[in-house]
Amino acid sequence: MPKPKPQTDADRSVIRDIATRGWHIVTVTERNDQPGWAFTIGLQGSFEHPEVIVFGLPGKVNQEIVERIARDIAAGTAHPAASTCDTILQGLPCEFRPVARGWYETFLGYAVWYYGDRNFPVVQFLWPDRENRLPDQSDFDPELAGLQPLLEHANAEEARVSDLLHALDKV
Repeated sequence: MPKPKPQTDADRSVIRDIATRGWHIVTVTERNDQPGWAFTIGLQGSFEHPEVIVFGLPGKVNQEIVERIARDIAAGTAHPAASTCDTILQGLPCEFRPVARGWYETFLGYAVWYYGDRNFPVVQFLWPDRENRLPDQSDFDPELAGLQPLLEHANAEEARVSDLLHALDKV
């Protein structure tokens, strides 16, 4: 894969991080009462593993979770789509779900820049509520439901991203 041409210091940082450790993490902070998120760039190219995205926790926590997952991947632990894991959040059951490519530019734009297209896989890390229910379960805590979109769905309503898209001025 040809490397993209860096235009800014941030671009150079992405390329440097991927060259030295295999990944870079982008953190998007909360705004307009909408959740923030963090995602990786470089896992696919460095480890043949899908990139990872997480939503809805405070910015630093999103970043720490993605960092922990990236370190696991670098150490040989895969987290493919449709897998579960209880080691990332201290025994809490979490899932990795595929992300529909139609969401890449909106939520993973820097990764699209790096790869030059949308031909790379991404998984979304989904975390549970206090009762260990995931966000697509009907009894998931309604106070937390707006924090995690379900990006496996291509439709904005099913993905529960309409409010977030409005906040980002993407509609």
